[in-house]
Amino acid sequence: YTVEELPITDIIIDEDAKKLQDLGYKQEFKREVSLFVQSGFSFATMAVLPNSLVGLSQTMRADGPMSQFWGYIVLAPFVMCIALGMAETFSSYPVNGGVYSWCYLMSSKEWGPFMAWNCGYVFLAGVLATVMTAAYTMAEYVVAIANVLITDPERQITSHSITIGIYIGILLLSVIYCYQGIRFSGYLNVFTVIWVLVGTIVVIVVLLVMSPSYASAEWVFTSWQDLTGYNSPGLAFLLGLLQCGWVLIGYENGAQIAEGTKNADKTGPTGILIGVVGAIVQGLILSAVVLFCIQDMDALLESSFPVATLFVQATNGPIAAFLMVILAVSQFVAVTNNVVAASQMLWAMARDHAVPHHKFWYKLHGKNEIPLRILLLEATICVIAIMPSFGSPDYWSAIMSLAVICINFAYGLPFICRLIWKRNDPLPRGPFSLGKYSITVNCVAVAWVLFFGVVLCIPSTHPVTVQSMNWASIMIVGTFTFSLVFWFATGRKNYKGPMQTAQ
Repeated sequence: YTVEELPITDIIIDEDAKKLQDLGYKQEFKREVSLFVQSGFSFATMAVLPNSLVGLSQTMRADGPMSQFWGYIVLAPFVMCIALGMAETFSSYPVNGGVYSWCYLMSSKEWGPFMAWNCGYVFLAGVLATVMTAAYTMAEYVVAIANVLITDPERQITSHSITIGIYIGILLLSVIYCYQGIRFSGYLNVFTVIWVLVGTIVVIVVLLVMSPSYASAEWVFTSWQDLTGYNSPGLAFLLGLLQCGWVLIGYENGAQIAEGTKNADKTGPTGILIGVVGAIVQGLILSAVVLFCIQDMDALLESSFPVATLFVQATNGPIAAFLMVILAVSQFVAVTNNVVAASQMLWAMARDHAVPHHKFWYKLHGKNEIPLRILLLEATICVIAIMPSFGSPDYWSAIMSLAVICINFAYGLPFICRLIWKRNDPLPRGPFSLGKYSITVNCVAVAWVLFFGVVLCIPSTHPVTVQSMNWASIMIVGTFTFSLVFWFATGRKNYKGPMQTAQ
């Protein structure tokens, strides 16, 4: 065949393979991901529909409605700066590994391996924490649905062991689905985009129609309450941003399937931006509707699962269960997408000899070419890491904070690398470019990542006790310590950065 005789899809795939080869890598995954799937992957990973309500009680304690609604307004410009910078980088370097690979490519030859290594392990910790949080939240949804439908108070499910058992089952089901291949992941994301759009409309309409009463616009948009003990509305507002911050992460995960995406240098950046804008708009609308439909704030603050309490108060038991099923299905896709992202990340690090026994992990299985060993390793880590939750009810909150901190910091590292080593060097010209605004956007992104990381380490209440301590600060220090110790023990001798595989 001549180029003119080839189908357009084959030409695009050949262009993708050539671009990848120019960056030093051979094509190993099937190119099956379209723009719709890329956008859906980012959008579904953020899972605004179920995740925007997960920390409702904590947000209401920290500046109340102000944080829940206006938090999206405050975060939006900074998140967009990160997303724009990320889209530009993705367009220049459409390779698996995302921020991990970009750190190496935008650092000096001497510092590249060190920056990539640490970014990889920090991001990996964040993604695994996200998998744990999403899976645990879905398990809570399942338990809440059962409890709403069980009218006998004595038969209510209260055992933490049952929640953990469901959590493990969700992880295994996600691994099984991921093993079907990226194409099936694409099917799931196409379904989810439709499910989420329809589901969001259903939730909004049902709440607005069935709610017995409505809060005033003044209360929704201007009221605040500081139950943190700090006696500082500003600090309380910042502490309440954890909820919005938790929702607005995960949009970079599309970069983890870059080498399976058609026309990746265009499709990937577009998918990131569509996902972020969609999530911000959806979050604002859902937050406003939820705030208008809150019936009993005290009951909400005391509830073990505020989402269920909110739905039951605004509707009734069966309808509340129905609405939570919509949210739970959306959350399963978020779990699955994060499992895919983590597996692709680990596979990229194994390809580069950045993990112990890399030859064992750098293997694709079956006709769908899936890293099965890595998928099983992920599930095992997530099961072991959730066990401390039996000893501390605050452990889950710390895992959630760890996810937001690690992922945001990993998002900022490629920008830091560029500002230090490549500030005066233009990126390889991709279809998406910020031009003269590139450095400015990078600076804003770095400043916000550093500031927000500090905010997320502040304890949520004052005075600080063992129970109210923000253990995320300890966990993030532990993550960096492990990465640095591991680097000096073995990385600096054996790891040379992302390895070129093209012959």
